[in-house]
Amino acid sequence: MLTPHLPRTLVLLCTLAACGGGGDKKADKKVEAVKAETKAETKADAPKVAKPRARATEEARVPAPKGKVVAIGGLGGDLAATQAALKAAGALDDAGNWSGGDLVVVQLGNVFGPGKDELAVVKLLDTLAEQASKAGGALHRINGEQEILNVALTFTAVSAQGFKDYAKEKPNLDDPRIAPMPKAQQGRATAFVAGSPMARKLAEQKLVLIAGDTVFAHAAVTEEHVKAGLDDINKIGKKWMIGEEAMMPDMLAVVGPARSPKQRGNEPDCGVVEQILGDLAARRLVITRGPDKTEASMCDGKLLRVGPASGDASGGPEVLEIQGETAKFSPVPAAGK
Repeated sequence: MLTPHLPRTLVLLCTLAACGGGGDKKADKKVEAVKAETKAETKADAPKVAKPRARATEEARVPAPKGKVVAIGGLGGDLAATQAALKAAGALDDAGNWSGGDLVVVQLGNVFGPGKDELAVVKLLDTLAEQASKAGGALHRINGEQEILNVALTFTAVSAQGFKDYAKEKPNLDDPRIAPMPKAQQGRATAFVAGSPMARKLAEQKLVLIAGDTVFAHAAVTEEHVKAGLDDINKIGKKWMIGEEAMMPDMLAVVGPARSPKQRGNEPDCGVVEQILGDLAARRLVITRGPDKTEASMCDGKLLRVGPASGDASGGPEVLEIQGETAKFSPVPAAGK
């Protein structure tokens, strides 16, 4: 009895294979013809993958996730909040090691901030990124506003401990960017100034990243960004951080993906969001929430905004879990629970 779900050519192929006998060249040719037809039918029946209309997006894309993706908001130099978020994501075990297997974690920037544990947070993320890669997963970090401001030597959100951490750095007082800084800040300035080892490390992180069908940025992805080319924006940011560009590019200032306020308020332009996602062949855009009280999910779930790891005015700490077509916010248990 023939199985009704088999393609017609596959049924014919099975029949020929069973009845054709060996050594018949005409039968062999017929079998090969049927194989070719079957291959063409299978290719035609395969689901079509949408192609981006936007230019210069290839390098912004990371390898497609094998399973779940988890987005984590700003860490602000808070080690306890960072550990709690990573554990909620399934990425960190009690021994401080990667436990996520092929999980992909996207940290949305602002690793630095007013917390007292910046060095410990960076060290933990470095360790987990290396372990994740070996396990078949990934931990991606995006440059946020604080990463840019630190390279620009604007330390408005740095704690006293944040300056003490770099007090032993020997400042180059011949550098006109460092010499005018207050003495207590010169060590940190030396560590973060464009062209420094820390700035070069941050330069390897993207401003906009695409994983599977999701676009990630710290603050926004606008029509202007897509038109400029996401790859080009990432390259511009890298050049400035490694010291090849003296002036901060516009795309790292308030109009850029790490600082633009356009999609962080209570009335984002959902038509623009939908257009951007269409241009990028993506399902959703994930950014961080702004400081004001706002909704996490906007534009029918196409714009998702993740709060900081320590919580904010809009709610307690959370992570965003993405699996296939589903995206959901999951609360982060308080540290130690």
